[in-house]
Amino acid sequence: MSLKSTIAGALLSLCLVSPALAAPSFGPSGFGPRPIAYGGHRQSTWELIGAREVSFRANRDTIFARGNDRQRQIMICVYRQPVRMLDVDVRFSNGGHQDLNVRNVIGEGQCTRAMDLRGHRRDIRSITLNYKSIGGHRFGGRFAQTALVKVFAR
Repeated sequence: MSLKSTIAGALLSLCLVSPALAAPSFGPSGFGPRPIAYGGHRQSTWELIGAREVSFRANRDTIFARGNDRQRQIMICVYRQPVRMLDVDVRFSNGGHQDLNVRNVIGEGQCTRAMDLRGHRRDIRSITLNYKSIGGHRFGGRFAQTALVKVFAR
């Protein structure tokens, strides 16, 4: 085996492995953010707290949270079609609420930044999304009529 063949084989291997190393940071299911570990003994993971198919016939949808966990941050991820997210209203179990101004286009397969929740009691009851459609995008060979919005919290 010549040196030229060895180098060509190594470069080919590197080209095949590098896309796997540069893959987006999605969780074990392939959808949603990967758990993030912090220094020390503490580890924080993103958990799915609710999902909703948004059809763009309405401009507002509500996602009801599952469980009674205390959360400190939320992140909204969009699949199938981009969504222009205007406003997010988070309602808590103690009756309080927090208005989060997103005012950004979330592309398909993308997520918002981690948004902090204020206050001591952060048991999320529901999240109301105010949004607009971006237009028809192809999904699976046809135009997508809906987008899937998932809300993760930690």
